[in-house]
Amino acid sequence: MERSPSEHVGTADLAKLLEESRQRADSVLDAPDVHPHFAVRPTCREQFEELALLERQLDRQLKSMGPVESALRQGDCPGPGVWREISGGLTPPDKMLAHVEHASRCDYCGPLLRGAVAELTDLNGEITEAERKHIASLESATPEWQQLLAQRITGIPHSGPHRESTPWWQRWIAVPRLAMAAASLLAVVGVGSWVVVRNYVHRNQPAAAGQLLARAYTEKRTLELRIAGADYAPLRVSRGPAASFASRPAALLKAEALIASQLESHPADPSWLQAQAQADVLEGKYDAAVEALRRALELEPRSPALLTDLATAYFQRAQQEDRKEDFGAAYEYLSKALQLHPDDPVALFNRAIVAEHQFLYHQALEDWDHYLRVDPGSQWGEEARNRANAIREKLKEHESNAKPLLSPAQVAAIAISAGPGSDADQRSKVDQRVEEYLHEAVRSWLPQAFPEARGNDSTTADPHASQALFF
Repeated sequence: MERSPSEHVGTADLAKLLEESRQRADSVLDAPDVHPHFAVRPTCREQFEELALLERQLDRQLKSMGPVESALRQGDCPGPGVWREISGGLTPPDKMLAHVEHASRCDYCGPLLRGAVAELTDLNGEITEAERKHIASLESATPEWQQLLAQRITGIPHSGPHRESTPWWQRWIAVPRLAMAAASLLAVVGVGSWVVVRNYVHRNQPAAAGQLLARAYTEKRTLELRIAGADYAPLRVSRGPAASFASRPAALLKAEALIASQLESHPADPSWLQAQAQADVLEGKYDAAVEALRRALELEPRSPALLTDLATAYFQRAQQEDRKEDFGAAYEYLSKALQLHPDDPVALFNRAIVAEHQFLYHQALEDWDHYLRVDPGSQWGEEARNRANAIREKLKEHESNAKPLLSPAQVAAIAISAGPGSDADQRSKVDQRVEEYLHEAVRSWLPQAFPEARGNDSTTADPHASQALFF
């Protein structure tokens, strides 16, 4: 604040200096320590010290007041829950201002509003330095905006020239009701700024956790499937016991700390449940991930992101615990996600891999081709192209080697033969086409081995079919 020593400090500047001194220390500093101008202008120093004293008195008075002891509830007082909704940012701006104006005039509701703000502040912890800077940048943080709001609440017109000799805060002291309104105004400004910042931080914290998890995935990719937001990384096959605490990516540890702190106060938030599930998948805790994502889907049943992550959890559990039915669940949830968002590259990529593991090569190839139309140039696209080419080779090899399957009698002969030689080669050939033989067994051999009796039909069971089924 640059000014001539002979020039008085204005009201707005006094308020600004008081706010700055409050941020630098637990109590207000001596006036000369706040600004050198006060050392040469006693009048300005006295005004500053009186303003600081007034603020401390009002703050102590409001902290000691409770709604029951100070006043009785009036007929137009809203319910106590309204003030918690305002402090939590759940009230529309027009309704919020109307309630705040009421609180500024009501000895019963004013302390309730301040208490609700204090309660939520304690619940969420101290305001960070970044939040303080954001609050300071808001229009509501300026002394001019606060003074205009005070005039609107109290109904006092803007001071005319003939009243400039008396600072606005001294006129508030003269009228007890207006002093209470001034104190309520401080709470109002605190509510508005705190709500704006807290809502902004809460909306962006899940995104910050997601970025940390994506970074952890990229630093040490141990999953075939993708997670949203992660950059490409080559797959690292991880075998043996789970990684130690020290070997886990630092980003994963930071994400887990952030998630744990937020889930305690937001246990039913789908965003935090999803973040927790992604961390569990990276940690190998697939049952916990499935449970968290199923809870999140109950809250947001049409979320493609949740459906995709749930499919990943099922797929990982199917591989880890050899639960074949989980492959089917993974494919189903990815199909639901693609119904909602047909060109989702993560869901397409993941479903193609799931289809490969289920030997659904034609379906996998369709998904890879679709993926390459959506994302042809990235490193993920290069991996998709390599996988698609490998499937084409498999299908080409299968078509070139496609010979008639062995009959049940031939398979039965292999089953009862224990000698070396050509039968061992035949066993290997059967193993190479095991999916086709399983299909043929269900479609043809099973009815031959166990024919359905129809009236006087004396169809006999084929013993070779029974032996082939057993093989």
